[in-house]
Amino acid sequence: MKKYLIEGIEKIGIKVSEEKLDNLMKFLKLLMDYNSHTNLTAIRDEKGIIEKHFLDSLLLMKHFQLESGKAIDIGTGAGFPGMVLAICNPGIHFTLIDSVGKKIKFLNQVIEELKLDNVEAVNIRAEEFINPENRETYDLGFCRGVSKLNIILEYIIPFLKVGGRFLPQKMQGTEEEQQSSNALNVLKSSLENSFIEKLPYSLEPRIILEIVKKDKTNLKYPRKTGIPTKKPL
Repeated sequence: MKKYLIEGIEKIGIKVSEEKLDNLMKFLKLLMDYNSHTNLTAIRDEKGIIEKHFLDSLLLMKHFQLESGKAIDIGTGAGFPGMVLAICNPGIHFTLIDSVGKKIKFLNQVIEELKLDNVEAVNIRAEEFINPENRETYDLGFCRGVSKLNIILEYIIPFLKVGGRFLPQKMQGTEEEQQSSNALNVLKSSLENSFIEKLPYSLEPRIILEIVKKDKTNLKYPRKTGIPTKKPL
C-alpha cells in the first residue's frame, strides 16, 4: 500500500518526506483497525481510502505554501483533510473540529500514537467553539463535503484573519459558487480562484475553491446553532 500511496503522490506532483509517508501509513493502519468496529468512513478498502481520502486531501497542498501559522478544519470527520495535512505540514498548527464524539476520540488516538504536537482535535460545533481568543486568528480554513458553501462560509470565515484563505473542496456541477455570492458579500470575502484537479488513479474531477477574507467579520456571525442552516445567507 505504501507504494500505491507514493505513486499517487508523484502523480499529484507534490513532495512528501519518508518520515511523513511512514506517519501516513500509520494513520491508515489506525483508521482501518478502528473502522473495523466503529464506523468512521463508508470506504473500507485500503486503496479506496488512500485515493479518496488521503490523496484527495493532499491535492490541497498544491494550492497553499505556508510553512508556519494556524489552520482549521471544520467537520473533519475521520481527519480529512485536516489530519493528512497536519502530518505533512508539521510547522502549521491544525485545529480539527467535529461534532461527532467517536471521530474526535479516534483522532486523539492518532495524535497520541503518532506523537503529533501540531494538531488538536475538538469535539464541538464550530459556532460553539468560536470565542474572542480564536476569532480571526487562523491563516487557512478547510472543509470537505460539509453543508452547502453558503452555509459553511458563515461557520469558517469568522475564524480567519483578514487575508486568510479558505480552500473548500467541492464536487463538480453543484453550482454552489453561484449560490454563495450574497454570503461572500456579507462576510466580506471573495472567490479568487476555482481549481479543477483530478484524483490520480480514477481521474475523478475535484474542485478546490480559493476564498480570501478581505475585511473583519461582523461579530454577529456565526449566528446561533441551527440558524445558518435554516436561513442561509
